[in-house]
Amino acid sequence: MRLTLVDNLVMPEEGDLAMLDVHPHLGLLALAAAAETDGHAVRIYDPKRLLRSGELRYDETLYARAAKTILAQRPEAVGFTTLGCSFLFAINVAALLRREEPDLPILLGGPHATMLDRPILERFPQFDLIVRHEADEIFTGVLRALPDRHFVSVPGLSWRDTRGRFQMTPGKPKVEDLDRLPLLRYDHYPIAELGLDLLRIEAGRGCPFMCTFCSTAGFFQRSFRLKSAERLVLELERLRELYGYSEFKLDHDMFTVNKRKVLEFCEAVQGRGFRWRVSARVDCVNPMMVEKMAEAGCVGLYFGIETGSKRMQQITMKRLDVDLVEPMLAVCEAVGIETTASFITGYPQENRQDQDDTLDMIGRCFSSNCLTQLHILQPEPGTPMYTEHGAGVRYDGYSSPYNSYLLGDRDRDLVVGTPDIFQTYFHYPAELPREAHVFAVQTVELLRRVGPIVIGYALRRFGGKLSAFVAAFSAFVARGENGDSGERVQAPDAALLIAFVADHFGARHHLVSLFRFGLELHDARPLNGTGPAAREAFEAPRAYVLSDRVRILSDLHDCDRWLARIRDSASVDGLLDDGLLNDSLLDDSDDDRVIYLLQLDERQPKAFRIDEGVEAILGVFAQPQRCDHVAEMIRANTGGAAVEMTFFRDLVSAGILVPPRDAYAGTMDVRERRH
Repeated sequence: MRLTLVDNLVMPEEGDLAMLDVHPHLGLLALAAAAETDGHAVRIYDPKRLLRSGELRYDETLYARAAKTILAQRPEAVGFTTLGCSFLFAINVAALLRREEPDLPILLGGPHATMLDRPILERFPQFDLIVRHEADEIFTGVLRALPDRHFVSVPGLSWRDTRGRFQMTPGKPKVEDLDRLPLLRYDHYPIAELGLDLLRIEAGRGCPFMCTFCSTAGFFQRSFRLKSAERLVLELERLRELYGYSEFKLDHDMFTVNKRKVLEFCEAVQGRGFRWRVSARVDCVNPMMVEKMAEAGCVGLYFGIETGSKRMQQITMKRLDVDLVEPMLAVCEAVGIETTASFITGYPQENRQDQDDTLDMIGRCFSSNCLTQLHILQPEPGTPMYTEHGAGVRYDGYSSPYNSYLLGDRDRDLVVGTPDIFQTYFHYPAELPREAHVFAVQTVELLRRVGPIVIGYALRRFGGKLSAFVAAFSAFVARGENGDSGERVQAPDAALLIAFVADHFGARHHLVSLFRFGLELHDARPLNGTGPAAREAFEAPRAYVLSDRVRILSDLHDCDRWLARIRDSASVDGLLDDGLLNDSLLDDSDDDRVIYLLQLDERQPKAFRIDEGVEAILGVFAQPQRCDHVAEMIRANTGGAAVEMTFFRDLVSAGILVPPRDAYAGTMDVRERRH
């Protein structure tokens, strides 16, 4: 059988299609491996990769183009995996497949389908069959049963019979021994073309904890399993041999629950030259274990803290001792392990003090070694929290950044009209106003762009409390909303944050420069405008334009110097303009101003200092210009020598000047406007 498996379309947190996560989907690779052992031919279709490369467009043609490409593979069956945030893509593409090929079997699996099998099959006739829970060991049986649609002997299935009635077989399939699963073939994805920093492997499955908001425990039936050290090392060595990678993410929601197995893995992998990252709870590691992990190559730990409130830890049944968080982050930093601390706001019972506790812990966790996140809570079907509060979910158009975009009124009507299917686009009614949750999430995201050094420094004015900063910022925005302009500010953005800093600290304060610098350097806006990021050979007669990946910031303090001063003042409580500047340092005067050229990049943005002459030349390239024409204009206007072509060649080589998107676009000849 020719089988096409369709990957998720989970949007990137940054909102930029260039940042789409194109890592191979381990669940689909596992199904492909199972099917191939039974003689089936499998292909995997990944819309994220095609969107990132530009082969697909995220517009009203998306679903039709995806369906056309899938059908061109002439599949005899198509299987979709889906999360709540990507289900919109699966529904629309599957409907088009059904319209074009009415007899094509279309399967669905994954957490969202497992929890909502009956309502999905009753409302969406494009799906024939749902495979619930873990399909690895039953998938070949499913495929054998497809031709006759005789599924009663396969556990864990849901389908419609010939009369359209919902049917299901009992059972919750679960793989008890993960070591028995076949090795995965990553070449279902073009690994060499993906530009990945690391590869992911499945380290295990299941979480034994009972957090009321999380669907992981339900899908994996709260059954913690971890592959053996021997199996994990075998997979690492094999992938290094095949693809040349030595850095890996070991996928498991809770890798460190079984300390004995973790130490066995550390002993087996130590000295092999691998770097690896895992997820854990702070109460499921200890200093000795973390040190052993670091010695064995661990370079990253993801901690789901979820809330800084002791009260909410109990209500959500996370039941984490928040007093362990900061000491464990310090232990990780001491042994060279980078950390991520992830938090959530938007719980139904969360009050102002609870959110303040979370914000203040986030503020204390901000560091160059710890990536700190604040997410908005998403309703998830199959969770205790959804069972209790799901009937009251509300829609306001704001949701998690991971949700697929709504392409027109039809998508919106589908989402709004079926809240029991598209829960992740909705929110729970809560004790705090919805605006308080959204404002906190968006403010923390802005502050992440500014950077931990600057944030920690700015918080000195607020007693070290991020909650006080957010409250003052919110009050500033509220004053603007109710001011004379009559314009309502919908959400905090970079411009508002800079205006607040200028209002609070003074318009010419060095913190205004530092905030402007950080917010622009780590601009989260999509980069899609003036040509490819790839470097092209320089041609003097060709038109070039300033890349949309370049920002020029004028009239800033020397940010490098101020960052160094702030680092040196770590033991000081106040700001450096509060009478605390050393005599050897320049004061905060307006004479110390510079111009920065920022070059944005998905992986590593860069900043360069330039002079006014270079700024003026680059300003000419706001419109497409030929470099030889610009050089001649400079010579004519200054009466000096023309700028050498090597100057422009270097700008093109660095990607600062790029060809316009339309290679045949007309140019504005600067020679015609010398005077």
